[in-house]
Amino acid sequence: MKTKMKTKLVVSICALTLIFSACTKDDAPLPAPVLDCMSVENGLAVLDECGTCHQSYIYDPVNGHSVVYIDDTTGLVLGATEMLILAGSPQDIASNPNWNGGPLAAIDSCGDCHSSYIYDFAIHTTTDINDTAGLVLGATEMLILAGSPEDIANNPNWNTGCE
Repeated sequence: MKTKMKTKLVVSICALTLIFSACTKDDAPLPAPVLDCMSVENGLAVLDECGTCHQSYIYDPVNGHSVVYIDDTTGLVLGATEMLILAGSPQDIASNPNWNGGPLAAIDSCGDCHSSYIYDFAIHTTTDINDTAGLVLGATEMLILAGSPEDIANNPNWNTGCE
């Protein structure tokens, strides 16, 4: 009887040892990598409300206002006059003329981004624009600035994305 008990105890201990040694932390599935909008794993780039991806950067206001774009902060050492500007931070938004499409885009009350555009009233077509540099309008074209009274009154998509 004692031999049977010892055998069962030894078998039980062996089974538990096998079970615990077979499961290691190394066998646990790794979580999927998190990609930023530039497809950088654990990166620092973010999208604005208009869907434009912006990279974080190092800015040096003393040495020529230089900008160096970065993907992450691994091993980052800033110089005496350099500062880290994270994409989408209040500091970035305040100084980035391209945030939310720049001066020619507008965000409606629902948070949707709208581009400015050229409207051709003869053939009823629109062409989105990002800037007015070198813009020459044809005889039947007019510039419609996003968020302007003309845009809001005639844009069927203005404030329609609210839930």
